[in-house]
Amino acid sequence: MVISNFFDKNTVPVVIALGYFDCLHIGHMQLIKKACEKAKQLGVESAVFTFSNNPGSLLPSKNRLVNTFEERLKMFEEAGIDRVVYAEFTKQFMSITSDEFLNMLKTRNVVGVVCGFDYTFGKNSAGDTKVLRQFCEANNMSFDEVAMVGFEGQKASATLIKKLLTDGDMQKVTACLGHKYFVSGKVVHGYGIGGSKLFPTANLDVSDDKLFPKKGVYAGETVIDGKKYVCVINVGTRPTFNDDCVKIEAHIVDFSGNLYGKDITVYFNEFLRDIKKFDDLNQLKNQISKDIEDAKCVK
Repeated sequence: MVISNFFDKNTVPVVIALGYFDCLHIGHMQLIKKACEKAKQLGVESAVFTFSNNPGSLLPSKNRLVNTFEERLKMFEEAGIDRVVYAEFTKQFMSITSDEFLNMLKTRNVVGVVCGFDYTFGKNSAGDTKVLRQFCEANNMSFDEVAMVGFEGQKASATLIKKLLTDGDMQKVTACLGHKYFVSGKVVHGYGIGGSKLFPTANLDVSDDKLFPKKGVYAGETVIDGKKYVCVINVGTRPTFNDDCVKIEAHIVDFSGNLYGKDITVYFNEFLRDIKKFDDLNQLKNQISKDIEDAKCVK
């Protein structure tokens, strides 16, 4: 898969899927599937447009991302996309008019466009699917509009998924995403209490742009050296140790080995319980033992 900047010259004809793509859910996957099908039909490469940074940093909402840019790249490749075209979301990019954006598509060898039914573009979201369709027809480009993909009576969207994540409803998150929510990061040293007095945990150094689910303890899984392991994932603080820093750490059941410095991914299956403060380490150890048994029962 080729990764290129939207502002660089492109000599390869592409069918491009247009959208925000701050995460990949069942609606986005329909766009990607259509772009791949149309590209194959026309004998060109499939492409997807996305932002390399977090647009929320410049928007009033300050939203975090369900999938970071690096995570999306991996998922685009797994979905069969030939080329990812990215741009950095800046004040300058926000000032690009809809007409300017369309002309950029024309000069970058775009021969086909795929977008969602409610796609907007350009300064103040002045461009919509009607404008885009007319432009494509006038410039001999193919145009495909994907209808709304629903989930339980609502539009499948990043907004909906973020709400489900903050509620800790991982089963619905999985259904709306079409895959399990996951967190990737490098394993770093913690305080060493888990390994010496309780259960060893892998502390993940996670991007500041990543949206965490509801604070609590989760049943999950990870894959290390090709082998799948059950894990108990803690998202949040550690009140028993008076640690108010929000972290993600995972106890990987039946794993022994050194993970420090390695990049791992943990997948979330189900919310188990809220975080609570225990009176002593024995109470905490007994609860973690129960968490492990509960996690083993979750698929």
